[in-house]
Amino acid sequence: MRADGGPVLPPGPRGGRLRNCYRRLSGYAEFMEQLHAEYGDIVFFELPRLKCCAVFDAGLAQEVLVAQAPFFAPWAPGGREPNKLMEHGCLPVHHGEEHRWRRELMETAFAEDRLRAYAEVIGEHALKLRARLQPGRVIDLRPEVERYTWDALARVVLGRDVDGRHGLHIGRLLKAADLLDLLPFGQLIKKLGPRPPTAVLDEAIYGAIRRAADPAHDGRDLVSHLVRAADEGLSRWSYANDRALRDEVIAFLCAFTDAPTATLCFAVHHLGCNPAARERVEQEVADVLGGRPAAPGDLDRLPYVHAVFKETLRLEPPAYVMRAKEALEDRVVGGYRIPGGTLMLVGMRVLHQRSDYWERAGEFRPERWLEDSRSGGAACPEHAYIPFGSGPHSCSGSDLATMLFVLALATIAQRLRLEPTSSRPPQRENIGVGVDRLRAAVQSLPCRER
Repeated sequence: MRADGGPVLPPGPRGGRLRNCYRRLSGYAEFMEQLHAEYGDIVFFELPRLKCCAVFDAGLAQEVLVAQAPFFAPWAPGGREPNKLMEHGCLPVHHGEEHRWRRELMETAFAEDRLRAYAEVIGEHALKLRARLQPGRVIDLRPEVERYTWDALARVVLGRDVDGRHGLHIGRLLKAADLLDLLPFGQLIKKLGPRPPTAVLDEAIYGAIRRAADPAHDGRDLVSHLVRAADEGLSRWSYANDRALRDEVIAFLCAFTDAPTATLCFAVHHLGCNPAARERVEQEVADVLGGRPAAPGDLDRLPYVHAVFKETLRLEPPAYVMRAKEALEDRVVGGYRIPGGTLMLVGMRVLHQRSDYWERAGEFRPERWLEDSRSGGAACPEHAYIPFGSGPHSCSGSDLATMLFVLALATIAQRLRLEPTSSRPPQRENIGVGVDRLRAAVQSLPCRER
């Protein structure tokens, strides 16, 4: 407590902004784990020009993401990020009423009937992925899964194929922009840098917007739904103009690819290290699918594949730390003072692996998600498992991400076994999103008795 009786800052390393920045950039996961180990569940530290506070406790995560959500807005340096790419911003960076209207519209795009249509598209691309994995070869799995994820998303969102090189390049630029935001002159570098090459994607997106206006078009793609929802009475809000919708779509496409790609790669690694779990996946797929392709109706009939998905996200969530939230004013969290302008960081990976929250926390045990049917999975404190976030800014596309994983893993496991060539896990990229590479031998599976 301060001399005036008010709350004090959380514990943490005082000063050392450049040292903290170096530690953050050289090893994000290790930096967060060390902060938690040395200072506890809430830690205040500084980077050049930035005040930061990390929380590693389920109750504190709930406080930031839910209870006090109106006072913590997504951090977007300069108001939009990056300005040269998105003039109108996108759902993840908006706050307040603008965010609420955008979210309500986006949620209508993931209604049950639409998800079924998306699943049909994803299933087709899962078959194409399997066809590219030739038995007897050793492959780098990451680019193959990345291609699958992009191609499926492009068809779901735009209703057409788009060369993934363009979107993946923009995605890399977005990640580079995240790193530049941490550097003293990062904003200046972004302003002076070239405009992202979006011509190919722009043509595809604007073409999808124009096609949505044609009553003869079936409207199964996400863009068509976003264009038509207000006129069909499904939403009270619509985008102000085509450019605003284009910004939303380009952000969705280019930022959504990394997490499903990384999760499937990590799952293959963990299954390779746990043959009994892999055998159980293969048997469940054989029992449910037999020799036919996976269909949308099979999604609810593969509980163990879903458990593998959940357990992979527990050990390796989509990012080490959730997207930063900026305190809009002075607040109190966990009894500590959080100055206005502080970036709040929820340490998702630490939460997911705390030994006091999880039995045998460091082990890959998909079974934990099947053991407590009443709670829908493993028994853990609320907000100790938040791979898709929580509160008003949780991920609207979680069902889509689940389908991308379940249909791909089931389709592969029906005919093939991927045997990683090393027991080392795939390497994360610096910001803790996406993976580098995973070499695996492709093996044919013998037919199984149902």
